[in-house]
Amino acid sequence: MLRNYLLIAYRNITKHKLFTFINIFGLALSMTVCMMVIENTAKELSFDRFHPYPDRTYRITTEVRNPRGEGFRLASSPLPLEQAVKAENNIVADVVRLYPAFKGKATGGADKEFNIQGAFTSPSFFSVFGFTLQRGNAATALEQPNTVVLSDATARLFFGNDNPIGKIITMGQMGSYEVTGVLNPEIHRSHISFGAYASAATVPQLEKAKVLEEKNASWNSYGDGYTYVVLQPNVSRAAFEASLSRLAKTLYNDPRQGTIEFPVQRLRRITPSWDDIYNNIGRVTTWGKVMGAIGIGLIILISACFNYTNLSIARSLTRAKEVGIRKVAGATRMQVFGQYIMEAIIISLVALGVALAMLTVIERLQLFGGSTDSFPPATTVWQMALILLGFSLFTGLLAGTLPAWLLSAFTPSQVLKSMPSYRLFGRMNLRKGLIIFQLSLSLLITIGLFTMYRQFAFMATADPGFRPDNILTVELQGSKAELLAQELKNLSGVQAVSAASGNFGYFGGGQMPLAMNLTDEPQKINYYSADEAFVPMMGLQLVAGENLLPQQQTPQLLLNEAAVLALGYKSAGEAVGRMVWLNDSVQAPVRGVLKDFHYENLGKMIAPLAFRSEPADYTLLNLKVSAGNREQLMQQVTAAWHKLSPAQPLKSSWLKESLYENNMHWNDLGFLAYLAGMTIVIATLGLLALVIYTTWLRKKEIGVRKVMGADVKSLVILLSKGFLKLVVISGCIALPLGYIAAQLFLQNFALRVPFGLGGILLCFTLLLAVAMLTIVSQTLRAANANPVETLKNE
Repeated sequence: MLRNYLLIAYRNITKHKLFTFINIFGLALSMTVCMMVIENTAKELSFDRFHPYPDRTYRITTEVRNPRGEGFRLASSPLPLEQAVKAENNIVADVVRLYPAFKGKATGGADKEFNIQGAFTSPSFFSVFGFTLQRGNAATALEQPNTVVLSDATARLFFGNDNPIGKIITMGQMGSYEVTGVLNPEIHRSHISFGAYASAATVPQLEKAKVLEEKNASWNSYGDGYTYVVLQPNVSRAAFEASLSRLAKTLYNDPRQGTIEFPVQRLRRITPSWDDIYNNIGRVTTWGKVMGAIGIGLIILISACFNYTNLSIARSLTRAKEVGIRKVAGATRMQVFGQYIMEAIIISLVALGVALAMLTVIERLQLFGGSTDSFPPATTVWQMALILLGFSLFTGLLAGTLPAWLLSAFTPSQVLKSMPSYRLFGRMNLRKGLIIFQLSLSLLITIGLFTMYRQFAFMATADPGFRPDNILTVELQGSKAELLAQELKNLSGVQAVSAASGNFGYFGGGQMPLAMNLTDEPQKINYYSADEAFVPMMGLQLVAGENLLPQQQTPQLLLNEAAVLALGYKSAGEAVGRMVWLNDSVQAPVRGVLKDFHYENLGKMIAPLAFRSEPADYTLLNLKVSAGNREQLMQQVTAAWHKLSPAQPLKSSWLKESLYENNMHWNDLGFLAYLAGMTIVIATLGLLALVIYTTWLRKKEIGVRKVMGADVKSLVILLSKGFLKLVVISGCIALPLGYIAAQLFLQNFALRVPFGLGGILLCFTLLLAVAMLTIVSQTLRAANANPVETLKNE
C-alpha cells in the first residue's frame, strides 16, 4: 500500500511540474522563516537551564512606587540586602550578590590594555550558579581582597595561552588584582556573562579610599546590586516573599516617600520573562518577543499552506474522476485521504531540503544581523533531525489535510455529473477566500514595513537638539585622554577636541542619585562625564547659567530642563548656583541648565540628565573637524593613534552616521522587508497558479469567443476582472486594519512621523500593480492563444 501511495504521488507530482514548483518554492520560503523562528526560540528557552537548583533559585528585584502609586520594577536590589537575607538561614540556603562596579580600563599580560565589564561577588557565586573553573579553586578563589576570576575569553585576551593564575591585572584607581581562577568556556547559556568577577571583600577598602561611592551599607542603592538566593528545600516562595515584605516595611516606613517592595523572580524565568523589569544585566528577552516571532512564522507558514490547499482544490476538477474510479474499484475514503496526504508530505520534505539550503545561505552571509546560532549546544544531530522531520510532517499535514478531506469526500455519482462548490461566506467559494486572506496578509505586512521605515527614517533625520555634523568619535581603549587629545589638536582640519564618557543616540552613561535637600528622596538621574569643550562642540544651548569650568577638582554639574523639574526646582534660573547632594556627604553646585535635547533614541521621551566633569570616566574623544577630505584626515588620526598605541587598532566612527544607523534599525527593517517580500511572493504565487489554472480550464471558451469575433482586449478584461475583484476586496479588509495597526505602532514613539491615508493607499497601489502584472501577463497569453489549437479536437 505504501509503495503504491509513493508511486502515484511521484507520478502526480512530476506530471504537473509548474504547480509542483509553485508549491515547493512557496513552502520552502515559509519553512525558512519558521526554521529561523524555531532556532531562535530554542536559543531563548535554553538560558539558565544548567544551574544546580533551578526551582529554588530566585533573584530579588525592587519595586519602587511614589505616593500616587506610580512606579517601576528593577532587576536590581540594595547592596546590604545580601547580608540581611543571609541572616534568615532557616529560609535561605545560599545567597550571592553581584555588584557590577568592577569595570574600566585594565592592564595585564605584556602591558596589554583592554576595557573590562565585571562585577564584585563572593565565593558563593560558584555554589549558587554552578559555574566551574578550568584553573583555580572555586572554594578559595574569591575569599581574599584584590583577587579576580576571569572568563575564558578575558583570560585569553590578556594572557593568550599562558597560565594566568598568580598573574596581576591593574584597574587604575581600583588597584591591582591577582588572578585566582579562570572559568570554563561557556557551553551553557546564562543571562550572567561578565568578563571578570572580583572579590567582594575588596569593596569596603575601595569605598574607604573614595574610589567607589559609599553604597555598600546604603539601602538607597537599590539600582546597583543584584541579589540571588537559593531557598531551603522546604521553604515556599510565598514564605520568602512575606519575609522580604516585612523587611521592606521596617526599612522604608514613610508613606510620604512612597513604597519599596522586594518581589522575587525565579531564575529560570528571568529570560524569557513576562515581567516588565528595568536595568537587567546580561542578555534578557521577553515572552512577548518570542511569541511574536512564533506568530509571524506561523502566519507565513499558513499562507504558504493555503497556496497548496488552493491549488489542490482548483485541480479537483481534473482529479475528481480519479477519485471516482478509485472508489468504484473499492478504495475507501481513508485510503484516498492517505494518498493526498502522502503527496503533501513528499512536497513538504522536498521543500524542507530547499529551505535548509536557503537557511544555510542566510547564515553564511550573516543576513538580518548575523548567524542564527540558535540550537542549544546539547542538541545532537539525531535530535535536530527529528525536530526538522517533525516540522516537515507537520507542514505536510497542515497543507494537505483540508484538500485531502474535501477531495476524498467525492462520491462516484457526484464526480460523473458535476463538481461541487465548497463555499465560504455565502457566495464566495473557498479558493477565493484563501486568496483574499493571502493578499490581505501581504498588504498588512507591507503597511507595517512602510510605517516602520517612515518612522525610523524620520527619527534618523529629525533635529535632535544638538549638532552631530563633522564630529569624529575616537574610542580611548585605555589610552590617556590628555595625551591623545594633545596629539589630535595639532592635526590640520581638527577644530576642537572634547573628552566624554559616552556619546548620544543611545544612553551609555551611568546614573547617580541627586537630591535638592539632604532629607529629600534621591532622584536617579542619568549622567555623562564630559569636559568643558563638550557643550560648545555639540551645540547644546544653555538656558541659564554657565558652562562647566575647566580642570576643576571639586564636583560641578550641568542639568537639563527635565532634571531641574525632577529635582523640584520651579525654573532653570532657580536651580543655577544651588548645591545639590550627590550622596549623603558630597554636594556639587549647578553651574548651568541646558535646553532639553534628545540624547537617547528620538523615539524616547527626554529623561532627566546631568553632566559632570570626571576625567576617570572618559572613554572617548570627539573631534570637531572641517568639512573636507575625510580620507586624508583619517590617515592623520590613525598615525597619531598608532604613535601612542601602536599595538591596538584605531576604533572610530562619525557621529552623524552612527546616529543614522542607530535610528534606522536596518537589521529589523531588513528582516521585515524579507517577511513582507515573502508574503507578497507567496500570495502572488498562489494568484499566479490560480490564474494559470483558471485560464487553462476556460481555454475552449476563449477559443469560441475568438472565433465569434472577440478581440484580445475584451478577453483580457473578461478573464481579469474576477481576479482584480479579489484584490479590491483584500484592500477593503486590510486597509482599515493596517491604518489602525500603524497608529498603534506610532504611539510608542515620543517623536512620530505624520501618517495618513496616503501611506496605506501607496502600499495598496504596490500590491495592485504586482497583482495586475501577474494577472494580465497570464490572461494576455491565454487571449492570444490560437483557437485552432484549442478547438481542433471538438
